[in-house]
Amino acid sequence: MMKTVADLMTRQVLTVDPEASAKEAAHELVLAGYHGAPVRDSAGHVLGVLSTTDVADQVEPKKVGDVMAPVLFAVMAADPAMDAVKRMVETGTHRLVVVDESGELVGLVTPMDVLKALLGGWRPE
Repeated sequence: MMKTVADLMTRQVLTVDPEASAKEAAHELVLAGYHGAPVRDSAGHVLGVLSTTDVADQVEPKKVGDVMAPVLFAVMAADPAMDAVKRMVETGTHRLVVVDESGELVGLVTPMDVLKALLGGWRPE
């Protein structure tokens, strides 16, 4: 049976508010052990991605929305897992945002998610 993105993704995703202080958000990411997180609005729609490197060189106080990067690649939970893995390899991205039909965040796929799936017995078809 073909595996889907839903079989790989992390469903409990730390997200960041676009109006939050960028430095404070980056600090929270580091404390949680993350290097980045999706930025979403109050409706759950993904607006971008904040990484700690986006904030590292900021001298003036800025909001998350001012320094976040756009989401270049998003996938759907029903997409084939191998398509998501190939996209990560081809683009060098470390996190793929998973959205539903309305653009609402439902999960995230990272290289660690792929490794966990492989160690758990999942084999690409």
